[in-house]
Amino acid sequence: MAEETKVKFFILDAGYDQLKNYEAARNVKAQAIILMNLRNEKEPPASMTSNGTPCCSMDFPMTYWGADGDHLKFRCPYATRKVDCPLGKASCSASNYGMVVKVDTRSDLGPYSSPHRDTKYWKKLYNERTSVERCYSRLKTYLIADAKHVWGIQKVTTHQYLNAIVLLASAIAMARKSKKAAA
Repeated sequence: MAEETKVKFFILDAGYDQLKNYEAARNVKAQAIILMNLRNEKEPPASMTSNGTPCCSMDFPMTYWGADGDHLKFRCPYATRKVDCPLGKASCSASNYGMVVKVDTRSDLGPYSSPHRDTKYWKKLYNERTSVERCYSRLKTYLIADAKHVWGIQKVTTHQYLNAIVLLASAIAMARKSKKAAA
């Protein structure tokens, strides 16, 4: 059964912002969606924001323009009408399309992810983590998941599955109750 399961994303909070977690996700062909831990952040590389967005020659963050395999594509922010650059596209590129930068996500797994950190999709994925955290909190607070009274991996696993069933049954009962009250 586990062989059939394909994990697409590892969604973790900033406490897990470590290279080994990004590598673990990459090893199973998944993407790590981890909020960057900025406490110990060093200065980002020149022409780069702290979240992995390259900057144009005028030091404006470039516009994310999609992914191509393991490469993220960024365009001139003036060409995409995101900033009012005093030099226009001339400072970056002679092309009407504007300067384009492609970043290989394999080069530095921390700041680069696909989807890119500044996209609505990345933020939507990361926000799904909060609902799971609420479930963990309920399991620990109301169903004593962190104070087990059984020993052995099989017994603990069974205990946690029963807790999950109780949590799910409670959610279904509450949904039915609120649906009846609304009718």
